Amino acid sequence: MIYNLDDKLKCETEMVATDEQLEEKVVYKVLDELLVLQTRIHGKVNDLPDVFTKLRSVAGGTTAGSPIVTHHWGVSDDVGHDMDVSLPVNKSSKGDGVISTTLPAEEAMTITYRGPYAEIGTAYRLVSKHTYERGHPIAESTREIFHHYDTNHPEDTVVEIQAVLHDWTRRFSNKLETVLGAETKAEILAPMNNLDIDSPTAVRHQSLCNALTILEQKASNEEQYEILSHCAHIFPVELIPPMRELFKSTGNVDAIIDAMISKGGYYPKLLRREESIIYEEKSPANPAAYKEAKTDAERRRAYCFCPLIRDHLDETPKTFCNCSAGWPKQLWEGILERPLKIQVVRSLINGDNTCEFAIHLPDGILIPRK
Repeated sequence: MIYNLDDKLKCETEMVATDEQLEEKVVYKVLDELLVLQTRIHGKVNDLPDVFTKLRSVAGGTTAGSPIVTHHWGVSDDVGHDMDVSLPVNKSSKGDGVISTTLPAEEAMTITYRGPYAEIGTAYRLVSKHTYERGHPIAESTREIFHHYDTNHPEDTVVEIQAVLHDWTRRFSNKLETVLGAETKAEILAPMNNLDIDSPTAVRHQSLCNALTILEQKASNEEQYEILSHCAHIFPVELIPPMRELFKSTGNVDAIIDAMISKGGYYPKLLRREESIIYEEKSPANPAAYKEAKTDAERRRAYCFCPLIRDHLDETPKTFCNCSAGWPKQLWEGILERPLKIQVVRSLINGDNTCEFAIHLPDGILIPRK
C-alpha cells in the first residue's frame, strides 16, 4: 500500500499513532539545495531497490547520502505513480537515463518511520495532523529518504518522510511586491510578521485576515485576483501536456472536458460548458465526512481543502478564495496557452456548500459539439 498524502490532505486524522509507536516526533526542517543524480520512473515502491542500485552504479564513489524519492501522486494509475528517484552526490555525472540535477531548497515537516513500508500511512497521518494544526498547506509532491529498505526484511525499513510545505507566504509576498510595490507589500504583511513555524492555526488565520483586510483596501479586485491566484497549490505539470495536445489535435474544448471527466484523478470531475464559459466545481476534500455530515457547518468543513480556513470559514475575507481560483487557472491556461479570466461563482466563504469557478474562454476558441 502506498499512502497518498495529497489525497489525504483531504482526510481527517482521528487514527493517529502514539509517540511510543513511532518513537519519533514531527520535526520542522529547512532542506538545503542538494546536488543529485536522478531518474524518473512510473511504478511502485517495490520497484525502487533496482533503481537505487542503478543510481549507485552511475555515481560510483561520488555518493553523498541515502536515496531520496519524490512522489508525484498526481500522475497515478493501476501500474503505480511517477517518482523522481535521486541520489545525493558530490560530483555531477550521467548515464543510462540518469541525469545530474539539483533538488531545490524546501521547508518540510518530517518524521522518521521504522517498520514495514505497507504501514507507513500511520506516520503520514501523524505528520499531516501536526502540520494542519499549525495551518500549513502541504505541497502536491512528497519526499522520502530511504535510509534502509529491504523487501526481504520489511520490519527493518527506515524512511524519513518529508512533507514539503507549500510556500504560500513567499508566493504571496513576491506577488504583492510585483503588483503593488515594496512599500505596500510591507504594510500588508505587517500583521503576519510575528508568526513562526509553530504558531497555531487560529493565530495564523487571524494574522492572515488582518493582512487581507489591508489588501482589500490597497488593491483593486483585479489586483487581488492576480496576487492571490498566484498563491494556489501547484497543479501537477505532468498532467497538462496531454490535454494541451488533445486540444491542438481536435480544437475542441468539449473533447478536453470529456477526457478529464473520464480520466479523473487530479483532473476536475464536475465540469460543464455553457456557451463560452466552462463551469468547474470542486469535489469534497473529505468525501466520507461530507456524506455523513449532519449540518451545513460540518458539510462545509469536510468540503474545504485549506487547513488554514476550514475551521474559520465565516470569518475569512471573501477575497481569499481567489487563491483557489489559481488551481483551475494553471490547468486551463496551460492547455489553451493564453491568459484566461477565472471567476469565483460559489465558495464556502460566501456561505455556499460548494466551490465553483467560471473559466471564461476567449472568442473563437470553441468548436461546438456535433
